[in-house]
Amino acid sequence: MTIDNYTKFIMIALTVALLLNGLNPWINPISAVASEKSTIRTKNIDSNCSSNNKVATQTLDGVNNVERLLGYIESSVNDIKVTVSGLDRKMSVLPTRNRTEKK
Repeated sequence: MTIDNYTKFIMIALTVALLLNGLNPWINPISAVASEKSTIRTKNIDSNCSSNNKVATQTLDGVNNVERLLGYIESSVNDIKVTVSGLDRKMSVLPTRNRTEKK
């Protein structure tokens, strides 16, 4: 099979490009630097890691949400109790009918 010089040049260029692409981690290694950027600013908790601050803030927010939800449920239950007791009072004071029997 006869291959002209232009095709040989293209094949060599592609081979070298693929070889350099494969050797890239050894030629120019990426520095493994872990950095966290947090948008939540909180008080520092005995650590330089901001993930502790995130967890503490999320936990506090969760507790506040649960307290708010429990307050809403409690007020709803109290409203239902008031309504039921009002209905009970109305039911106990129902007028009685004196039926007169027809003979």
